[in-house]
Amino acid sequence: MSALAALARIALAIPALPILAAAAVVAGPGTRRRQRAGAKPRLVYGPIPVISIKFMREAMAGLGYEARTSVYDVYAIHERSDFDDVLARPGSSFPARAVRGLLGPYAVFLRSLYRFDVFHFFFDGGFLLPTPLRLLEVQLLHLAGKKVVAMPYGSDVAAPSHMHSLTLRNALAANYPHLGRREHDTLRRIRYFCKRADFVVACIMHLETLPRWDLLTTHYYPIDTEAWKPVEPVETSEVVTVVHAPNHRALKGTEFLIRACEELKAEGLPLELRLLEGVPNREVKRVLAESDILAEQFIIGYALTAIEAMSLGKPVLSNLHDNYYYEAFRLYTGLDECPVVDTTIDRIKDNIRMLVEDAGRRRELGAAGRRYVERFHSYESVGRMWEAIYGQVWHGRKLDLVAWNPGAHDG
Repeated sequence: MSALAALARIALAIPALPILAAAAVVAGPGTRRRQRAGAKPRLVYGPIPVISIKFMREAMAGLGYEARTSVYDVYAIHERSDFDDVLARPGSSFPARAVRGLLGPYAVFLRSLYRFDVFHFFFDGGFLLPTPLRLLEVQLLHLAGKKVVAMPYGSDVAAPSHMHSLTLRNALAANYPHLGRREHDTLRRIRYFCKRADFVVACIMHLETLPRWDLLTTHYYPIDTEAWKPVEPVETSEVVTVVHAPNHRALKGTEFLIRACEELKAEGLPLELRLLEGVPNREVKRVLAESDILAEQFIIGYALTAIEAMSLGKPVLSNLHDNYYYEAFRLYTGLDECPVVDTTIDRIKDNIRMLVEDAGRRRELGAAGRRYVERFHSYESVGRMWEAIYGQVWHGRKLDLVAWNPGAHDG
């Protein structure tokens, strides 16, 4: 069946290419008129259903941009309503799914061609990702006068043999064993977008395999600081709750956290470890708001859960220790101001003990985290970064920056 599906895709791509090219030529004049008139670009994000694109869309819509997300499926931990357009239809019959799988990407591409100006893709690929034309999409969009921004999120740029950290590579091998087998294809897509995209944004943890980037930033996606704001605890307890959300245990260092917490409890420390695996985002938010500490990840970096916890005023533990990965971000993007408690694997036990025993320190770090997120990860601050990018990509104004530090651009 897979061989037949592959043959069907190839057979369909042969007539599809001239149709898409003709449509791009037709769309070109309208796009260029909008650009010459100085209109705000219309923005689209997809097709990989990473929740960060929801926040990016909301941030830019709040600044007056027409913006929309268009994805091909939805992960179980998110809601279908998190995205504007979803190609998959739960409960569809097999023939309907097959037709949608073959024709859907072309329909999404054609529809988007006339609705949007700037396309935001991850390095997995764009709307033609499931088709044999996936490495021609940027050229077709350029034919229509469109602009393409590429940005990494994780596995899309994970090429194990190109990574410095053996600890990270071992964790990836445990949680994503297919990455090594598909490395050739990953590197080909990375080269394609780094060569063809109009702009490449690099971020912490996910830049190591990129041969090019046009702007360095700690994280390119924002968070709604009004939706994620501190709340007064309903009740107090002598037991301190530590939350950990390990969808991929090896990559988060979960086994080391569990061991440290078990040892601390055996010593009589009043703590409870709550593991949130495969839990919907709304439930993660509820539990985080009721808890005392987030233990995020201990192999490398900090990500969205840490940003959410800091926005809620919670202290965060994560590994920001390796200068190979973090020195550039501390020098250029404001990471030196980040109040995340730098926690390598061998420091998990000591740092948790410190926070459990010192409520004042927890409050101090929580308040600092909230200020940091408001300054560096809010819709307003990250939105200003994206407006600067569109100034170059769409309006032709040179971006005189190699790195984005919201703190350095306040005011």
